[in-house]
Amino acid sequence: MHARVLPSVVRRAGQAASTAALSLRPSPPPLWCSRRTFRGEGGAHPDTPDAAEAAELEKDRQALRRYGVLGGFALLCAATLWYGSRQAKQRYFGADGSARVNVEARGRPALGGPFVLVNTHGVPVSQAAFLGSWAFFYFGFTHCPEICPVELNRMSHVVDAVHAARPQERIAPLFVSCDPRRDSLEAIAEYLSVFHPSFTGLVGTPAQVDGACRSYRIYYSLPTEEDAQQADYLIDHSIAIFLFDPQGRFVDFFGNRYDEREITEKVLRYMTEYAKDPTWTNW
Repeated sequence: MHARVLPSVVRRAGQAASTAALSLRPSPPPLWCSRRTFRGEGGAHPDTPDAAEAAELEKDRQALRRYGVLGGFALLCAATLWYGSRQAKQRYFGADGSARVNVEARGRPALGGPFVLVNTHGVPVSQAAFLGSWAFFYFGFTHCPEICPVELNRMSHVVDAVHAARPQERIAPLFVSCDPRRDSLEAIAEYLSVFHPSFTGLVGTPAQVDGACRSYRIYYSLPTEEDAQQADYLIDHSIAIFLFDPQGRFVDFFGNRYDEREITEKVLRYMTEYAKDPTWTNW
């Protein structure tokens, strides 16, 4: 009996030792590993924006929407202004730039009026002396260092250009002095001879000059008594060339932003329309 039991016990012990040896072998590494994840401060995942970043992103999106709305509104305003300007131009002028005579009159500025001044020959002159002519008025003074010479030179070139294009028209370029204290008749005559032989110079008493300036809405500032004692005092005044039709009606005025070509073109257009219908007043 003992002889049979012993081999069986030995065999079981060997099997147990083999099993233990197998269990001590290192297991092979896995074929793949999952990514390790970490949590940052506060437990937030690094791939997920925190509350501050989310708020910043939302603020940027709101700013983009706001700028988009403002940009769209600006484009709409620009388009509206462009369309309105285009419609107004088509309403008042034809494709060739000529004025439409069927435009309803909306009134005209109350410029011009009766005056009595003296020309360089010492003859009293009123506004009636220039009826029948296209009259160009400029108000200034002979001691003006820069502006008046430039404006009178510009007006003389316009007069020559208009006369060359429409020699049948009567043109009267006028210079009215705002400085009766210094501008004598002789001084005005000599001053205007430099610019154009057809210029007419006008002056008068301070009251007469003031009345003419008021009628033509001319701003000018007289010097104080102290400044008037100096020979080189200056006078501030409106800078514009005024145009009146042969009936003495105000047509247009041209500030220094217009060049000679632009003034000439506008004057010729007015003359053309006036020749078609002298009663037309839609300047």
